[in-house]
Amino acid sequence: MSKQLYSGKIWSKLWLKALLFGLVLLALWLGASFGLSRLLSEARIRQTANQMLAAQGQQLNFDGRQIERGWFPYPYVVLHQVGLSRTQGGSQTMNAESARLSFGWPSLWGDISLHSLYLQRASISAQRLENGQWEVAGFTANQAENSTLPRHIELDDCSLRLQYGEQRQTLRQVSGFIDRAAEDFSLSASLFIPQEYRIEASGAYSGSHFEQLQANLAGFLPNGQPFTAAWQGNADYAAEQSRLNTKDGRLSIQVPAWSLNIDGNTRNWQFSPDSVVLPETHIVFNVDSENGQAAAETVRHSGSGSINKVSYQNRTLAIAGFQLSGAVEYEQGSSGYSANGRLQAQPGHFQIDNLYLSTRHNAAPGSMPYLSGQWHGQAAGNSQNWKAELRGSLDNNEGYLKISGSLNEQGHNIEAALNLSKLSLSSYLETKRPAPATENTAAPLWLQYWPRALRHRQIQLTLDIGTLESSGLQIQNFHSTLHLDADKLEAQTIKMQMYEGNAEGSAVLHHGSRPKWETAIQFNNIQIKPLLQDAFRFNHLSGRGNASFRLGAEGLKRSEWHTTLAGQGKIVLDNGAWQGINLGKLLNKPENLPAQNLIRYNAESNTPFRHFSIEANVENGIGTTPSLSLQSDSLNLSGQGSFDIRTATLNYAVLASAGQDLWLPLKINGSISRPNFALDYQRITSNLQSPEQKQRALQDVLQQQWQWIQKLPENQQP
Repeated sequence: MSKQLYSGKIWSKLWLKALLFGLVLLALWLGASFGLSRLLSEARIRQTANQMLAAQGQQLNFDGRQIERGWFPYPYVVLHQVGLSRTQGGSQTMNAESARLSFGWPSLWGDISLHSLYLQRASISAQRLENGQWEVAGFTANQAENSTLPRHIELDDCSLRLQYGEQRQTLRQVSGFIDRAAEDFSLSASLFIPQEYRIEASGAYSGSHFEQLQANLAGFLPNGQPFTAAWQGNADYAAEQSRLNTKDGRLSIQVPAWSLNIDGNTRNWQFSPDSVVLPETHIVFNVDSENGQAAAETVRHSGSGSINKVSYQNRTLAIAGFQLSGAVEYEQGSSGYSANGRLQAQPGHFQIDNLYLSTRHNAAPGSMPYLSGQWHGQAAGNSQNWKAELRGSLDNNEGYLKISGSLNEQGHNIEAALNLSKLSLSSYLETKRPAPATENTAAPLWLQYWPRALRHRQIQLTLDIGTLESSGLQIQNFHSTLHLDADKLEAQTIKMQMYEGNAEGSAVLHHGSRPKWETAIQFNNIQIKPLLQDAFRFNHLSGRGNASFRLGAEGLKRSEWHTTLAGQGKIVLDNGAWQGINLGKLLNKPENLPAQNLIRYNAESNTPFRHFSIEANVENGIGTTPSLSLQSDSLNLSGQGSFDIRTATLNYAVLASAGQDLWLPLKINGSISRPNFALDYQRITSNLQSPEQKQRALQDVLQQQWQWIQKLPENQQP
């Protein structure tokens, strides 16, 4: 009984203590709620806020019907449709969909102190004043330090309206925080000018000094390629000048589509809203990419550069000097280049003075370089239209280049005029890399990268060359108007002087795995021997006259052209000679013909003529001659035959006459360079004794052979 009584007393005491504790908590809660409601009443918020804002000439506006209050982690209030506006003029400095203000606990029984501010979907004005300071939401930096603004400010999907001078920009999707107590910040935003750029910045600050400052930028280049840029380092901020001075730092830029990486130093860079000053800066870059062909070839591009004193002020960019050099390495060779000059740019215009460009290409280790150019001059224009004038040399030959470009919806149109004293095309038509036995001939680099270089580009080039060397041809005063795009290179007009005469025509080169070229050309009043010798290695025909060719072929090298060559040709000459044999002498004295029926080539002999003509049709490197004619004072010759460019051989049957009744049948065959002349004279005159009998037999046989030649189909004629 005593134990039960004792136990009941204990439970009674515990119940009373719990009741008392609960009553105390209730009283505290009621008191705190009363205090919080009193502290954060609509009237109290408006009164307190306007008192705090009076020094800045601003007032607070919000929707009094929507007020949320809470306790944790600090006493807070949430206001909706919040705005800050100037008491004079009524201009708005900030408006927000909602604002959450947190207060320190002592605010319940003492002066109000803001702990933090959270703004959601706010629009905040920021303008640079005449004294150089920035005013953000109506507060300058000094006013913010001396005011009761919260130490922690957080932004969520806000926008910042920037105004400095006549310039206006808006940062959108601004999110992050500024902690004035911990002296650090982290912010991100988007800028549209006109494309979207995403900006991120974070770091720590102590007064005007920033430590571990890091900024990231992501966006798109004007051509649509994405890029990223990052900077990290330390900096000082001069509030009076609104200027950021980098003490040290590193800049890196990446363009993934080009596999491009750029790194550089940023010591002592100076940034302000209306000016930028960069002292000497050094950068390095590299590019690794594939050439896009079936047999993928890695292309490595690396280089370095420097910028000497860059300034941007009053919307004018000035670079006192820049230098850029690099090398492109292929499996087939390497190309090097360098550029330097002085740049000045304003909105809608740029000017490059003292421009110097240098290029050099080696097809293989130890090979003779080509595409070696040194050019100097100037360039000017804007993003849509530009022009440049350069003087210098290409492959050690003096030249002048005038070029201009324009950008439209179809792409980039370029017009250029190039004047060179001399140019040799042999280095550009054949690769210098020895091809493996199992590999077909490799295309020269310019042909491999032609479609890529001319994608969305069209070039109209007027070309004037004093001396042009191509496949052994010697050409003077070459003039042409060329059209170049990703599919073809077309010489729409060709005019030139060569071999003491002139020529006119056109040509086109179609791109492909086996490039195809076509040409039509008319030669007027030329010396034919050097032309045939240089073009076809044929040196047995001389004279002055006219020639016309319409030819086409496929391939990269001369050997491939020989097997695919097709077209027509015609040569008409006066006052020339056929080298290698004196037919007139043989016809006048047929009894002196060798008994073995073979008249060998003799370089010192020739058959002069007054008129000569020949026509030929070519298919797959084999030419047929339906008509061949030669006339001189003492000789007439006619015949038909064929020639094979692939093997450099010929096979002709001709009838030669010294007049009257004497005709001589000849077969011309063998090498084009040293042909053989054959006659079966012994068989014709065997068992005949007198000269009269021999001559009569020869006439009969020649007449029969002439008739036989005329009756043969073209493809069977000897």
